[in-house]
Amino acid sequence: MILRKDWTVQTAQGQAVAGAQVYVLTQPADVDTLTPLATVYSDSSGTPGANPAITDGLGQVALYLDNSQLYTFVVISPLLDTQVYPDQNLGNAPATSSPFGETPAGVINGVNRTFTLTVIPALLYLQYNQGVLVPNVGYTTQVLGGIFTITLAIAPQVGDTLYASGIL
Repeated sequence: MILRKDWTVQTAQGQAVAGAQVYVLTQPADVDTLTPLATVYSDSSGTPGANPAITDGLGQVALYLDNSQLYTFVVISPLLDTQVYPDQNLGNAPATSSPFGETPAGVINGVNRTFTLTVIPALLYLQYNQGVLVPNVGYTTQVLGGIFTITLAIAPQVGDTLYASGIL
């Protein structure tokens, strides 16, 4: 099944990075040679898309990928160090979906940017400080060893709140 993966590329200060190249590799990936390139689609119907995909003026790109595979994403831009996100899984499309909501585990201390969930969501919304959606701040996710990890672009400060909700 082809699923959509939305990706936002931002600097550590939360500024959108336009024109970044987002490479999608299949496993086992060689990030030095950027091979093997995965098949990327431009829509859920299977229309072939570009790989690498290029972020728009808001630093965003939408990728349509086969959800049965693990991928490595490599982000390249003159404004950033090369970023590598191995073992990314879009998840299996559930026959039925269930809503969830929880406070991610992790210390809010102005330094920590990494938080975990007890579930692996198919769709995720993060709320930050009384309902501001985290995509305004920017984040990446990955699943390693069955643990869903969220890495925020900017560390929440002491007194901030973080809440995750979505669909399983």
